[in-house]
Amino acid sequence: MKKMSKILAVLLVFVMALTICGCGGSDSGKELVGTWSLDYDLADLLAGEMGDDYADFSAPLMMSICFEFKDDKTFTMYGEQESFKANFNTWLDEFLAFSAEMLYSEFSNQGLDKAGADAAFEETYGSSIEDYLRQTFESELDVDSLLNEMTTSGKYETSGDKLYMAESGEDIDKSAYDIFTISGDTLKLELPSGADPSEGEILPGLQYPLEFKKAN
Repeated sequence: MKKMSKILAVLLVFVMALTICGCGGSDSGKELVGTWSLDYDLADLLAGEMGDDYADFSAPLMMSICFEFKDDKTFTMYGEQESFKANFNTWLDEFLAFSAEMLYSEFSNQGLDKAGADAAFEETYGSSIEDYLRQTFESELDVDSLLNEMTTSGKYETSGDKLYMAESGEDIDKSAYDIFTISGDTLKLELPSGADPSEGEILPGLQYPLEFKKAN
């Protein structure tokens, strides 16, 4: 079935969706020390991957992207696990329900109601439509592993209002930096003056200036 293959393709979107990259003082750098968090709705990113069949599907999938800056001039970027896993489970329930309805609609065009469709599916695949989709999704995607994979560590430097960052094993490039300002519990990152505006969009719905809130 064409719709089945499309649905199974969408199940793999997260492998790409969660590979979010990091950006890349005076002793104003000391103000950076701590953990800063930015909330991002992955729904915008997923919408671009799902295609026309999912044009009517709308469900938020929030992730808190965190930067932890340490006194030793190292940083770690990660997705906050507990809240994301709860948000993901809610999103997944809605996604699977929508996907199942798409398949029921296709079976309906063949003259089968939901009970008949599940019976036919049970005979072929050994489970109901929604159970099959859930099992397939969960076999293809381990949320814990993906969150671990998106965790990035490295080093940083500041000079005046310039923030330089490099992933572990790489050297800091003094020609690449963000402009940072800290006001109260807000960390704001902006592109340098004269930067190409096209570089401002990191992901759909996520673009400079970036504003992080102090988590601790």
